[in-house]
Amino acid sequence: MYEVSDSATSVKRRVTLDDVAKVAHVATSTASRALNRPGRINAETEALVRQVATDLGYERPENFWLRTHSVTQKIGVTIVPEKYRLLAAIQEKLYLEHYLPVLYPAVTVQALRTIKQEFNNVDGLIIDNPQIPGRVRLEIPSTQPLVVTNCLIDEATCVVPDTEQGVALMLTHLRSLRHISITYFYAKDSWLDESVLQALRSGCEQTGLTLHAVGNVGDSLESGCRAVSSWRKHLDSAVVFCGALSAIGFMQELDRSLKVAVPDDVSVVAIGDAFTGHLLQTRTTTLEVPDRKIGVEAVRQLVSQIRHRSRCENRAKLVSMRLVNGDTTGFF
Repeated sequence: MYEVSDSATSVKRRVTLDDVAKVAHVATSTASRALNRPGRINAETEALVRQVATDLGYERPENFWLRTHSVTQKIGVTIVPEKYRLLAAIQEKLYLEHYLPVLYPAVTVQALRTIKQEFNNVDGLIIDNPQIPGRVRLEIPSTQPLVVTNCLIDEATCVVPDTEQGVALMLTHLRSLRHISITYFYAKDSWLDESVLQALRSGCEQTGLTLHAVGNVGDSLESGCRAVSSWRKHLDSAVVFCGALSAIGFMQELDRSLKVAVPDDVSVVAIGDAFTGHLLQTRTTTLEVPDRKIGVEAVRQLVSQIRHRSRCENRAKLVSMRLVNGDTTGFF
């Protein structure tokens, strides 16, 4: 026998599988098998779990969502204006799927609070907010259709660049030019920057390249200029920036203050938007973050969640990167 506590029956929030398992004194995995895969556990335990679920008012997440939400044909999007290529791709794909995008402010606390309050007015949500740390637990119910495009987290389907594949391309290119050492400049509060760092460490260790990593370098012309002093400590033959603007600022400062030539004296690679790398007469070699492909895939994944909620599962979708060869890398 089991006993349902007053607190369990008076809770107004949605009853979860964890709640059922706790009251039935079984593991959550056991409760899941009892409710979703009949015949996988002994009949007595299965009957107990089903009775507890009935008494607590448990219902499948997809059924709860359908019962408590009305279809609006609107999708919430939280994104910074600077990610215009990603935003354009999301909007275009949403229009093709007959959805209207609703933009939310891209500020951590305000965005999450607004999303939590307004989610009943949209059918799903796409988040690309660089101010949201990569491991933060999103303050919205995990049963809601959700896709995240700026980091990998356990609570949602994520569409992100395949940094391991992209970094491997970049290292192959630099090694073909006989480079033996790299300085990597990155910002520590970005999932992309940290993911690239991990891939660089692994790749350099495997290929015998020397890596010097310098954190807390934002993507701006000023940050790139300041990075010159850090680079001078090791004078590595190749420099990689997680950001196109900082790469440009670095090259401008090299020419202005040190008269160091790119790529004759040092090679420079930017990770980011290849279009920004064309702002100068000298085209920057860029490991391109495929924002348009990410935007299209994010919408595809979200629409699939909305239309097939019974098959929803959190997963990571990696989008291949490409190396756009410019004029800033050469033989060492």
